Amino acid sequence: MICQGWPVSSLRSRFLFSLLLLSSALTGCAKNGATRWETFPITVYSDNQMISTPDAQADFQDALNFWEQKTGRKIFNYKGTWNSNNPPYTGTPENPGTILENVIFFQNPWHTSSNVVGQTIVTAQGTSIDHAIIMINPYIEFCHRDCSSREWGNSSRKNLIHELGHFIGLKHNQDENNVMYPILQPGGSLEGLTVNETELAEALGI
Repeated sequence: MICQGWPVSSLRSRFLFSLLLLSSALTGCAKNGATRWETFPITVYSDNQMISTPDAQADFQDALNFWEQKTGRKIFNYKGTWNSNNPPYTGTPENPGTILENVIFFQNPWHTSSNVVGQTIVTAQGTSIDHAIIMINPYIEFCHRDCSSREWGNSSRKNLIHELGHFIGLKHNQDENNVMYPILQPGGSLEGLTVNETELAEALGI
């Protein structure tokens, strides 16, 4: 069973969005978003493209560090690249089956609306998350680090931070300053980004 979030319409065409898909391996979607990881750190992998340049590597590490700094604990155990010619899931991108490993990767070809920047899929048994994947739209032109040369660019690291928020169990938040706001705000600066501490504590069970 797949529980699907909603794509949000853009106020400006240069803004792009994130869509959350939450699926459950056994019992469907838990009520009130009560699914969470039982143990930390969570083992994660990336594809080669995700860390293909020094700037891309910095964005990826910044995104992992963001959540660990917010929680004061080690959330992720990055194990390097997913070295397989096969995707880390069975089925199709539109309808994944079993998730084989927790991988963050560019999904090519992209399988949903072109204005969707990323998609996070989480599987759970009961209320316990067991695996998750993050698929990134490969056709988006991202800027890196603080996007200093492209003030209105689409930030790779802010998008990754947002999707990792879904990965650990957070939903969208309607505060524009919140990192879980469904519209990817322009520019790469992380200054002023907020997190709902109560929602984060609930998602992590702390």
